[in-house]
Amino acid sequence: MYRALYRKYRPEKFEDLLGQDNITRALRNQIKKNEISHAYVFSGTRGTGKTSAAKIFSKAVNCLNPIDGEPCNECENCKAISSDRSLDVVEMDAASNNGVDDIRDIKEKVVYPPQNLKYKVYIIDEVHMLSKGAFNALLKVLEEPPSHLIFILATTEIEKIPATILSRTQKYNFVRISKEKIVENLEKICKNENRSCDKKVFELIANNSDGSMRDSLSILDQLLSIDQDYISYDIAIDVLGISSEKLIYDLIKTLIDKDLRAAIDQLDLVYKDGKDILILVDELIKRLRDILVIKLIEDPKELLYTTDLDSYRKLAEIMDNTTLLEIINILNKMLADMKYAQDKRTILEMNIIKIVELSSNSLEARIKKLEDYIADPKNNNLKNLGQIENKEVKEKKDLKENKRQVENINTIDEKTIKPEKEEKIEKEDKLEKKEEEKNSQDLDSKDEDDLSIENIKSDWNNILIELRKRGRMNIPILLSSGKAVDYKNKTLIIEYDRADAFNYEAISNQENTKFVEDFLNNYYNRDISVRFILDKDEKKQEAIRNLEKIIGKENLNRI
Repeated sequence: MYRALYRKYRPEKFEDLLGQDNITRALRNQIKKNEISHAYVFSGTRGTGKTSAAKIFSKAVNCLNPIDGEPCNECENCKAISSDRSLDVVEMDAASNNGVDDIRDIKEKVVYPPQNLKYKVYIIDEVHMLSKGAFNALLKVLEEPPSHLIFILATTEIEKIPATILSRTQKYNFVRISKEKIVENLEKICKNENRSCDKKVFELIANNSDGSMRDSLSILDQLLSIDQDYISYDIAIDVLGISSEKLIYDLIKTLIDKDLRAAIDQLDLVYKDGKDILILVDELIKRLRDILVIKLIEDPKELLYTTDLDSYRKLAEIMDNTTLLEIINILNKMLADMKYAQDKRTILEMNIIKIVELSSNSLEARIKKLEDYIADPKNNNLKNLGQIENKEVKEKKDLKENKRQVENINTIDEKTIKPEKEEKIEKEDKLEKKEEEKNSQDLDSKDEDDLSIENIKSDWNNILIELRKRGRMNIPILLSSGKAVDYKNKTLIIEYDRADAFNYEAISNQENTKFVEDFLNNYYNRDISVRFILDKDEKKQEAIRNLEKIIGKENLNRI
């Protein structure tokens, strides 16, 4: 019968355990000095050697011929334990035996001395799964254990074990195994199996095993089951359903370049290759994390999941930390949502659109664009307007200060003092107010063209369909969550609810607004302006109108 690699190459001695040198040294010293505790907790992530260490420890304490704290694996006791024939070494899975009756049964049996060995050893795997009652029953045993009894409690979630239990045990935390040690062990096993693999295959396995030697051997076992003498990198990614390094790199590059069409095409390749979407998203998160590590750490090679360091260095140079973190947050949330979704592809595509629009619509990006526009020599008139505005603001501030000082002088009637500048500004305010009222009346009295908001609403679905044919897939998607609410003076108002604030921000940028206006101009054969509003936010619209007065509508639309 075929034996899986992780069982065939299970460590038989402490020295065979990878990456746990401090733990094995401490356990061997206890055995050599005969200073053995009655209870141990082995904690750590899966596949790091917890149950293997427990089996080795049970052999070492019962070995007839121990060698420097190691089991000889030759005596009858060692062979009986290795082949699971000994009744004195009991392995128990707490995930399926977690009731109080299971632990009471142990409590009744442990009082009897071992039949053939020196110590009776109970190895309880996934001990955190025990019920509250079971833990209480176990506590009674640990408080007054017989001298011949040893408990070894293995867990991946030590925080779930009651403190009363932990305080009566020795605790050892098994760390993740380094990628270098995993690769080295995989190469040795392949050699023993008379098989060969590309060096990048071993690195691929190590990157996808999360520091677990058992997971690494399971992946290698899957690859060696192929009827191929030599396992190449391309064969490995195809068998394992992992996206290639190039595909992940190209997809991230399209996101950085804000090339939505190319990003959707890359996703289509993933589907055609039959790749798992959840694995793809996980790969994206890992690679973006690699880019962040490259940006922050001088020599990051040992911390990376990728073997193509130079390519990702180039991406790190053109991405900022804030954008990276925002993208990773979006993907992490999407990964959690996807696990329970039927249509994973749609969720992924919608989030890809969100990421593509992210950098161009962030507040920092828009402020930067405004600063760059003002700093451009071509826009000196805008800078002058800003300077004039600042000067007027300063004059008004000075006037307020003068007025305050005048009010403090009780002997002077404030009604008889009216600074010349204040009178001038008040006159200008009145003239400006009259001009606004006149303009408002002119707009209301001006005849509309024959196009109405009712016409646009009836054409809205056809407009979205036609937009999809133009190759800009994000535009109809973003527009579909808005609604045309008004059309006056050749300006179409499209309103978004606050729940769709992201879509409102995405569609409102200069490029998307111009695209929609150009389309409507061609569709209706007339000049149409488009204004996007969020939930009839009058204060915001008033602020926009004030900004238009200062820098001009044509300048505002360019920003």
